[in-house]
Amino acid sequence: MWISLGVTTAFVLVEAFLGTKAHSLALLSDAGHNASDALALGLAAYAIAVARRPASHIKTFGYHRVAILTALANASALVVIAAGILIEALYTFQHPHPIEGGLMAGVAVVAVLMNTVIAMSLSGGSHNSLNVRAAYIHMAGDALSSAAVVVAGLIVKFTGWTLADPIVSILIALFILRSSWEIIGDATNVLMEGTPKDLDISALVDSMRRVNCVVDVHDLHVWTVGDGIRFLSCHVVLPEGSTIADSSHVISELNEVLLHDYRIGHATIQTEVPGSDCDHDHLDAPYCKLETYETHDHDHDHDHACSHSH
Repeated sequence: MWISLGVTTAFVLVEAFLGTKAHSLALLSDAGHNASDALALGLAAYAIAVARRPASHIKTFGYHRVAILTALANASALVVIAAGILIEALYTFQHPHPIEGGLMAGVAVVAVLMNTVIAMSLSGGSHNSLNVRAAYIHMAGDALSSAAVVVAGLIVKFTGWTLADPIVSILIALFILRSSWEIIGDATNVLMEGTPKDLDISALVDSMRRVNCVVDVHDLHVWTVGDGIRFLSCHVVLPEGSTIADSSHVISELNEVLLHDYRIGHATIQTEVPGSDCDHDHLDAPYCKLETYETHDHDHDHDHACSHSH
């Protein structure tokens, strides 16, 4: 990322200079998008470095949320840039000016190559990291927008139709808004400690209830601390007469299910015997409604103590 940052920053300076010389809004728009990419790459690289810091008594969860904040900042910056491009494009429609289409297309070709190489280098980590995905979308978006600038430059060069320049600029801005809005939504969900968007709570509860001796699951919370780091807390009801050994065995089995089926590596599970329900004052009523999730019929019987208690 640091290398990509250096290359992108150098290219932004060249592209902005040549865009001004060619009087091309599309080229300047692409330079602005590339500038946001440089910022995105720098923040993403910084966030990765900070996230490696160990947890402390002040930051007990560590610094993993820095990457989420960075992704949100990057996406928000893209929205501002897109709005600026749209405003300038509308102005250009009203006040068209001559454009050097050849220069515009030539510079954009170099931008396509640079952005494609950088995007490919980030694609692997984009599946597991919101921070890297934000940087990847920046670069992939630039590759596509630069390709659009090439097309606009060729149209201007061979037809003289200068309106192709602001039209491409508007398309670039709309693409930026579309890609950044998804990142903002995902980052906000993490910061609000919402359920991971790819996690089906109903299926999760059903899987937990399939574990032998689990009668019910309630007061369930699942949230994301950082990229790929999921936490869960819940209450699990065991059959009447269950022992401490039963409780330990059930928690161990539940942890296996949560880790291998749902990639939840940090779970806090409190076991209860009959009598635990949502009538207690210390339970939060809205979360107790999780007990109403429909589940499949199970083959095992919960009406007796666990057979492995000894």
